[in-house]
Amino acid sequence: MKLKKILPQLATLFIVVLIFGFFTMNAQLNMENRGIDFGYGFLTQESSFDVQFSLIEYSGSDSYGRAYLVGLLNTLLVSVLGIIICTIIGVIIGIARLSPNYLIRTTAAWYVEFFRNIPLLLQIFFWYYAALRALPLPQDAEAILGSSYLTIKGFYTPSLIWENIDIFIYSVIAAIVAIVFVRIHAKKLRENQGKHLPVLNISIAILFVLPLLTFLFGGVNVGYETPELKQLAKTSFKFEGGLSIPPELLSLVIALSLYTATFVAECVRAGIQGVGKGQREAAASIGLN
Repeated sequence: MKLKKILPQLATLFIVVLIFGFFTMNAQLNMENRGIDFGYGFLTQESSFDVQFSLIEYSGSDSYGRAYLVGLLNTLLVSVLGIIICTIIGVIIGIARLSPNYLIRTTAAWYVEFFRNIPLLLQIFFWYYAALRALPLPQDAEAILGSSYLTIKGFYTPSLIWENIDIFIYSVIAAIVAIVFVRIHAKKLRENQGKHLPVLNISIAILFVLPLLTFLFGGVNVGYETPELKQLAKTSFKFEGGLSIPPELLSLVIALSLYTATFVAECVRAGIQGVGKGQREAAASIGLN
Protein backbone atom coordinates (compact mmCIF):
# COMPACT_ATOMS: atom_id res chain seq x y z
CA MET A 1 0.00 0.00 0.00
CA LYS A 2 2.83 2.36 0.87
CA LEU A 3 4.62 1.44 -2.35
CA LYS A 4 1.59 2.47 -4.40
CA LYS A 5 1.64 5.90 -2.70
CA ILE A 6 5.37 6.41 -3.16
CA LEU A 7 5.67 5.27 -6.80
CA PRO A 8 3.66 8.18 -8.32
CA GLN A 9 5.71 10.66 -6.29
CA LEU A 10 8.99 9.08 -7.39
CA ALA A 11 7.83 9.05 -11.01
CA THR A 12 6.86 12.72 -10.81
CA LEU A 13 10.19 13.62 -9.23
CA PHE A 14 12.05 11.68 -11.93
CA ILE A 15 10.17 13.51 -14.70
CA VAL A 16 10.85 16.90 -13.09
CA VAL A 17 14.57 16.09 -12.83
CA LEU A 18 14.65 14.99 -16.48
CA ILE A 19 12.94 18.19 -17.65
CA PHE A 20 15.24 20.35 -15.52
CA GLY A 21 18.31 18.48 -16.81
CA PHE A 22 17.16 18.83 -20.42
CA PHE A 23 16.73 22.59 -20.19
CA THR A 24 20.01 22.96 -18.28
CA MET A 25 21.99 21.02 -20.90
CA ASN A 26 20.24 22.87 -23.71
CA ALA A 27 21.07 26.25 -22.16
CA GLN A 28 24.68 25.22 -21.57
CA LEU A 29 25.13 24.06 -25.19
CA ASN A 30 23.62 27.27 -26.55
CA MET A 31 25.88 29.37 -24.33
CA GLU A 32 28.96 27.40 -25.45
CA ASN A 33 28.03 27.89 -29.11
CA ARG A 34 27.89 31.65 -28.50
CA GLY A 35 31.13 31.69 -26.55
CA ILE A 36 29.47 32.54 -23.24
CA ASP A 37 31.03 31.02 -20.13
CA PHE A 38 28.75 29.46 -17.54
CA GLY A 39 29.89 30.22 -14.00
CA TYR A 40 30.76 32.97 -11.55
CA GLY A 41 34.05 34.01 -13.06
CA PHE A 42 32.50 37.24 -14.34
CA LEU A 43 32.34 38.52 -10.76
CA THR A 44 36.08 39.22 -10.91
CA GLN A 45 35.84 41.14 -14.19
CA GLU A 46 35.81 44.93 -14.39
CA SER A 47 32.28 46.32 -14.18
CA SER A 48 32.96 49.50 -16.21
CA PHE A 49 30.01 51.39 -14.73
CA ASP A 50 29.56 53.76 -11.81
CA VAL A 51 27.06 53.70 -8.97
CA GLN A 52 25.68 57.03 -7.81
CA PHE A 53 25.35 56.13 -4.13
CA SER A 54 27.52 53.66 -2.25
CA LEU A 55 28.27 52.99 1.40
CA ILE A 56 31.73 51.71 0.47
CA GLU A 57 34.32 53.00 -1.98
CA TYR A 58 33.47 52.03 -5.54
CA SER A 59 34.46 53.07 -9.07
CA GLY A 60 33.93 51.80 -12.58
CA SER A 61 37.26 49.97 -12.47
CA ASP A 62 36.07 47.69 -9.65
CA SER A 63 34.72 44.19 -10.25
CA TYR A 64 31.16 43.00 -10.70
CA GLY A 65 31.48 41.31 -7.31
CA ARG A 66 32.12 44.63 -5.58
CA ALA A 67 29.25 46.19 -7.54
CA TYR A 68 27.02 43.39 -6.25
CA LEU A 69 28.23 44.12 -2.69
CA VAL A 70 27.41 47.80 -3.17
CA GLY A 71 23.88 46.90 -4.28
CA LEU A 72 23.47 44.52 -1.36
CA LEU A 73 24.55 47.15 1.18
CA ASN A 74 22.27 49.76 -0.40
CA THR A 75 19.37 47.32 -0.20
CA LEU A 76 20.11 46.65 3.47
CA LEU A 77 20.28 50.40 4.12
CA VAL A 78 16.87 50.98 2.52
CA SER A 79 15.46 48.03 4.49
CA VAL A 80 16.80 49.24 7.85
CA LEU A 81 15.65 52.82 7.31
CA GLY A 82 12.26 51.64 6.07
CA ILE A 83 11.77 49.32 9.05
CA ILE A 84 12.58 52.07 11.56
CA ILE A 85 10.44 54.76 9.92
CA CYS A 86 7.45 52.54 9.11
CA THR A 87 7.44 51.16 12.67
CA ILE A 88 7.27 54.66 14.14
CA ILE A 89 4.55 55.80 11.72
CA GLY A 90 2.63 52.52 12.01
CA VAL A 91 2.51 52.58 15.81
CA ILE A 92 1.29 56.18 15.81
CA ILE A 93 -1.38 55.51 13.16
CA GLY A 94 -2.46 52.26 14.82
CA ILE A 95 -3.03 53.98 18.15
CA ALA A 96 -4.69 56.93 16.41
CA ARG A 97 -7.22 54.56 14.82
CA LEU A 98 -8.52 53.79 18.31
CA SER A 99 -8.63 57.41 19.44
CA PRO A 100 -11.93 58.66 20.90
CA ASN A 101 -11.44 61.84 18.85
CA TYR A 102 -13.44 61.51 15.64
CA LEU A 103 -11.10 63.64 13.51
CA ILE A 104 -7.95 61.77 14.57
CA ARG A 105 -9.61 58.37 14.20
CA THR A 106 -11.02 59.16 10.76
CA THR A 107 -7.78 60.67 9.48
CA ALA A 108 -5.85 57.57 10.55
CA ALA A 109 -8.41 55.31 8.87
CA TRP A 110 -8.20 57.32 5.65
CA TYR A 111 -4.41 57.11 5.74
CA VAL A 112 -4.52 53.31 6.01
CA GLU A 113 -7.11 52.87 3.28
CA PHE A 114 -5.42 55.36 0.94
CA PHE A 115 -1.80 54.18 1.05
CA ARG A 116 -2.61 50.49 1.43
CA ASN A 117 -4.66 50.37 -1.78
CA ILE A 118 -2.16 52.18 -4.02
CA PRO A 119 0.43 49.85 -5.60
CA LEU A 120 3.88 50.32 -4.11
CA LEU A 121 5.53 50.80 -7.51
CA LEU A 122 3.11 53.62 -8.32
CA GLN A 123 3.95 55.32 -5.03
CA ILE A 124 7.67 55.09 -5.78
CA PHE A 125 7.09 56.66 -9.20
CA PHE A 126 5.02 59.44 -7.63
CA TRP A 127 7.62 60.40 -5.06
CA TYR A 128 10.49 60.25 -7.56
CA TYR A 129 8.96 61.77 -10.69
CA ALA A 130 6.41 64.15 -9.13
CA ALA A 131 7.14 65.12 -5.54
CA LEU A 132 10.95 65.20 -5.49
CA ARG A 133 11.19 66.69 -8.98
CA ALA A 134 9.33 69.73 -7.70
CA LEU A 135 12.11 70.56 -5.23
CA PRO A 136 14.35 73.59 -5.89
CA LEU A 137 17.73 73.52 -7.60
CA PRO A 138 20.83 73.50 -5.36
CA GLN A 139 21.45 77.24 -5.81
CA ASP A 140 17.84 78.04 -4.86
CA ALA A 141 17.53 75.70 -1.86
CA GLU A 142 16.89 77.14 1.59
CA ALA A 143 18.83 75.83 4.58
CA ILE A 144 17.01 73.44 6.91
CA LEU A 145 18.07 73.57 10.57
CA GLY A 146 21.05 75.70 9.66
CA SER A 147 23.14 73.48 7.38
CA SER A 148 20.92 70.87 5.68
CA TYR A 149 19.47 71.25 2.20
CA LEU A 150 16.68 69.42 0.35
CA THR A 151 17.05 69.86 -3.42
CA ILE A 152 16.06 68.20 -6.65
CA LYS A 153 19.45 66.45 -6.61
CA GLY A 154 19.00 64.98 -3.15
CA PHE A 155 19.25 65.71 0.55
CA TYR A 156 22.49 67.16 1.90
CA THR A 157 23.27 67.26 5.60
CA PRO A 158 26.35 67.49 7.85
CA SER A 159 28.21 64.26 8.52
CA LEU A 160 30.82 62.93 10.90
CA ILE A 161 34.30 62.12 9.62
CA TRP A 162 35.91 59.17 11.39
CA GLU A 163 39.62 58.42 11.50
CA ASN A 164 40.85 54.95 12.52
CA ILE A 165 37.24 53.79 12.74
CA ASP A 166 38.39 50.22 12.02
CA ILE A 167 39.88 49.97 15.51
CA PHE A 168 36.57 51.01 17.07
CA ILE A 169 34.62 48.47 14.98
CA TYR A 170 37.03 45.70 15.98
CA SER A 171 36.56 46.63 19.64
CA VAL A 172 32.77 46.34 19.28
CA ILE A 173 33.17 42.91 17.65
CA ALA A 174 35.57 41.86 20.42
CA ALA A 175 33.07 43.03 23.04
CA ILE A 176 30.29 40.96 21.46
CA VAL A 177 32.54 37.87 21.36
CA ALA A 178 33.48 38.43 25.01
CA ILE A 179 29.80 38.67 25.97
CA VAL A 180 29.11 35.34 24.24
CA PHE A 181 31.93 33.68 26.19
CA VAL A 182 30.66 35.21 29.43
CA ARG A 183 27.18 33.80 28.81
CA ILE A 184 28.60 30.35 28.01
CA HIS A 185 30.77 30.40 31.14
CA ALA A 186 27.87 31.60 33.30
CA LYS A 187 25.67 28.78 31.99
CA LYS A 188 28.31 26.13 32.75
CA LEU A 189 28.93 27.64 36.19
CA ARG A 190 25.21 27.55 36.97
CA GLU A 191 24.81 23.95 35.79
CA ASN A 192 27.95 22.58 37.49
CA GLN A 193 28.22 24.60 40.70
CA GLY A 194 24.85 26.27 41.06
CA LYS A 195 26.39 29.73 41.09
CA HIS A 196 24.77 32.65 39.29
CA LEU A 197 26.71 35.43 37.61
CA PRO A 198 25.15 38.84 36.87
CA VAL A 199 25.37 38.21 33.14
CA LEU A 200 23.32 41.26 32.16
CA ASN A 201 25.41 43.70 34.18
CA ILE A 202 28.68 42.17 32.97
CA SER A 203 27.50 42.21 29.35
CA ILE A 204 26.44 45.86 29.52
CA ALA A 205 29.76 46.80 31.13
CA ILE A 206 31.78 44.99 28.45
CA LEU A 207 29.69 46.39 25.60
CA PHE A 208 30.15 49.98 26.74
CA VAL A 209 33.52 50.04 28.51
CA LEU A 210 35.66 48.29 25.88
CA PRO A 211 34.51 50.41 22.89
CA LEU A 212 34.64 53.55 25.06
CA LEU A 213 38.26 52.89 26.09
CA THR A 214 39.13 52.18 22.46
CA PHE A 215 37.46 55.41 21.38
CA LEU A 216 39.29 57.48 24.01
CA PHE A 217 42.76 55.93 23.82
CA GLY A 218 42.84 54.08 20.49
CA GLY A 219 43.50 57.06 18.27
CA VAL A 220 39.94 57.34 16.98
CA ASN A 221 39.24 60.89 15.84
CA VAL A 222 35.88 62.37 14.90
CA GLY A 223 35.46 65.38 12.65
CA TYR A 224 32.51 67.38 11.37
CA GLU A 225 31.84 68.27 7.75
CA THR A 226 29.04 70.43 6.37
CA PRO A 227 27.84 70.60 2.76
CA GLU A 228 29.01 73.63 0.78
CA LEU A 229 27.58 74.95 -2.48
CA LYS A 230 30.17 74.96 -5.28
CA GLN A 231 29.77 76.44 -8.75
CA LEU A 232 30.91 73.99 -11.43
CA ALA A 233 29.98 76.12 -14.43
CA LYS A 234 28.13 79.35 -15.18
CA THR A 235 24.72 77.81 -14.47
CA SER A 236 25.75 74.57 -12.76
CA PHE A 237 25.92 74.26 -8.98
CA LYS A 238 26.55 71.31 -6.69
CA PHE A 239 26.83 70.66 -2.97
CA GLU A 240 30.10 69.09 -1.86
CA GLY A 241 31.00 67.67 1.51
CA GLY A 242 28.80 66.23 4.22
CA LEU A 243 26.36 63.40 3.71
CA SER A 244 24.41 63.33 0.45
CA ILE A 245 21.31 61.17 -0.04
CA PRO A 246 20.21 60.86 -3.69
CA PRO A 247 16.54 61.29 -4.67
CA GLU A 248 16.34 57.63 -5.71
CA LEU A 249 17.08 56.53 -2.16
CA LEU A 250 14.70 59.13 -0.73
CA SER A 251 11.81 58.03 -2.94
CA LEU A 252 12.35 54.37 -2.05
CA VAL A 253 12.50 55.02 1.70
CA ILE A 254 9.49 57.36 1.70
CA ALA A 255 7.30 55.08 -0.41
CA LEU A 256 8.25 51.89 1.45
CA SER A 257 7.79 53.54 4.84
CA LEU A 258 4.37 55.04 4.11
CA TYR A 259 3.11 51.86 2.42
CA THR A 260 4.37 49.35 4.99
CA ALA A 261 3.27 51.57 7.89
CA THR A 262 -0.36 50.82 6.96
CA PHE A 263 0.15 47.11 7.71
CA VAL A 264 2.03 47.90 10.92
CA ALA A 265 -0.84 50.18 11.96
CA GLU A 266 -3.39 47.41 11.40
CA CYS A 267 -1.26 44.97 13.42
CA VAL A 268 -1.04 47.48 16.28
CA ARG A 269 -4.77 48.17 16.16
CA ALA A 270 -5.62 44.45 16.07
CA GLY A 271 -3.22 43.73 18.92
CA ILE A 272 -4.78 46.37 21.14
CA GLN A 273 -8.33 45.32 20.29
CA GLY A 274 -7.36 41.69 20.89
CA VAL A 275 -6.91 42.39 24.60
CA GLY A 276 -9.93 41.15 26.51
CA LYS A 277 -12.46 43.57 27.95
CA GLY A 278 -11.76 42.33 31.46
CA GLN A 279 -8.04 42.96 31.08
CA ARG A 280 -8.68 46.49 29.80
CA GLU A 281 -10.96 47.21 32.75
CA ALA A 282 -8.38 45.80 35.17
CA ALA A 283 -5.67 47.98 33.62
CA ALA A 284 -7.92 51.05 33.81
CA SER A 285 -8.63 50.33 37.47
CA ILE A 286 -4.95 50.74 38.36
CA GLY A 287 -4.47 53.85 36.25
CA LEU A 288 -3.14 52.30 33.03
CA ASN A 289 -4.45 53.44 29.66
